[in-house]
Amino acid sequence: MLRPLTAALLLAAMPATAEDTYLWKTVGDWDISIDPTIDDGCYAVATWNGGTVLRIGRNPEENNFYFLIGNNKWASLEPDEPYDIEIQFGSRAPWEVSATGLQFNPGETVYLHAESTKMDFVREFQRALNMKISYQDKEIDNLKLTGSRRAWDEVENCQREVAARGAGNAADPFATPSGSGKSSRAKDDPFATN
Repeated sequence: MLRPLTAALLLAAMPATAEDTYLWKTVGDWDISIDPTIDDGCYAVATWNGGTVLRIGRNPEENNFYFLIGNNKWASLEPDEPYDIEIQFGSRAPWEVSATGLQFNPGETVYLHAESTKMDFVREFQRALNMKISYQDKEIDNLKLTGSRRAWDEVENCQREVAARGAGNAADPFATPSGSGKSSRAKDDPFATN
């Protein structure tokens, strides 16, 4: 039995490249980072020996999660094209995922991108020991998910902290939480007062 996970590509809130994000914390093999182009959404990213990159994170503006899967070997993926893939966590029933090709810059890797509010997907990601990815009934990768529970827990911790600081202040360690009475609107000016 396949379970659907529908993609919704948000062009206005495309996940940024690594140069546009900043590291929150490293948890095992996963880097937890903050993406200011997605309303300071937190995400986890890991790379496997075979070259596959997986990024899974929060989109606070849409109150959902997204994931990106890519590999330089998948050179025939096309930006903005639809791809129906299956993702299976351990021995659980596979998810039928409607993904879209997403390329940050011309000539770079095209990733499979999908978004959803179905948090069961994330819970399975946290519990599973492996994640099998298939396309047209053929397995294209099988990733060992070491530390995925801790990684997503830290994504949630990061998102709570970012929300407490207020949007736009995630990178500012001197910003005060919203409602604290002190202004953080002039973070470039160390002498600004309320």
